[in-house]
Amino acid sequence: MKVNIDLVVRASKGDKDAFSDLYYSCYKDLYKFALYTIGDAEDAADVVADTFVELWRGIGKLREPESFCPWAFRILSTRCKKEISGIIKRRGIYNLDDLIETPTEGSENIEADISENASLAAALSKLDGDERMIVILSVLHGYTNREIAEMIGKPQGTVSSKLHRTYAKLREMLGGENDG
Repeated sequence: MKVNIDLVVRASKGDKDAFSDLYYSCYKDLYKFALYTIGDAEDAADVVADTFVELWRGIGKLREPESFCPWAFRILSTRCKKEISGIIKRRGIYNLDDLIETPTEGSENIEADISENASLAAALSKLDGDERMIVILSVLHGYTNREIAEMIGKPQGTVSSKLHRTYAKLREMLGGENDG
């Protein structure tokens, strides 16, 4: 997620239009993170909305505008952690329609694509909250281990080792397939 630092500076000075532009520039990435972490579209939207309320309340205290993205993800991560255990206990499942992109008509083998997506969603649902967040930030959003560590407030070594162990766990759950 990339944001315009000028918008962050202006928003930190109380510019509501700048904050609105920030909202529109990062809502999609924050929502995707929350959706893949929580697994429910409505709950993800609620968590993201609450995150933006907290961002608006605290942006005036943000010392380094360049740290807006890690700060936003840290707040979202904390909110997701609070939300996720209750949701999983209540439901015990993910809404696959929300998690899986339907293959397009041009796909070679739509049934295989759907099966792979369902298997991946099921495997992700078996990971704990930290594992799921780290994998999502790394694979879906392309963040480095250093950036993820900053976002979730864990040491970089912890993130790196947890990511490595989680990849191994996912490979085992998905039938022992190897990378590349």
